[in-house]
Amino acid sequence: MKKLVIILISIISVVSLTACKKSNESKYNNLNNKESGQTTIEMDLDKNYDTSDPFVNARLFCVSNDIDVLDTEISFKMDGDSGIVEIKDNKTDETLWSNTWHGSVDNDTFAISLSNIQKEKEYAICFTGIKINHAVVKVTFESNLVKEKEKPSK
Repeated sequence: MKKLVIILISIISVVSLTACKKSNESKYNNLNNKESGQTTIEMDLDKNYDTSDPFVNARLFCVSNDIDVLDTEISFKMDGDSGIVEIKDNKTDETLWSNTWHGSVDNDTFAISLSNIQKEKEYAICFTGIKINHAVVKVTFESNLVKEKEKPSK
């Protein structure tokens, strides 16, 4: 019985320390974004991410104030058949930007501008991949007004 109690206390301690570490890392990343004036959202996916083909992954973001033109850098790497990256309005599904790649991509980095980004809206960075072994989508917004969201608005 004592061993069970000690094991449970140990597990709770490890979980608590891990949660604190993640919280501190998140605060540190937010401070770096404020200082640099940039916000980066990254998706790193491998063939074990999802068994469906094609598979889809999305990350949500919003802005704290309206932005007329949001300068954005996109970096894309892929080992697979094809991939589509889209930035869209999460509620209306309107596509603001998209690009498609076929075959493996070593590193494709380019700049785009997103127009009329509104604070009352929620946006999604979506990746759809077919026969993907590995893919990395990195989107860097040249504004600290961009905030990544964990859950969609209702």
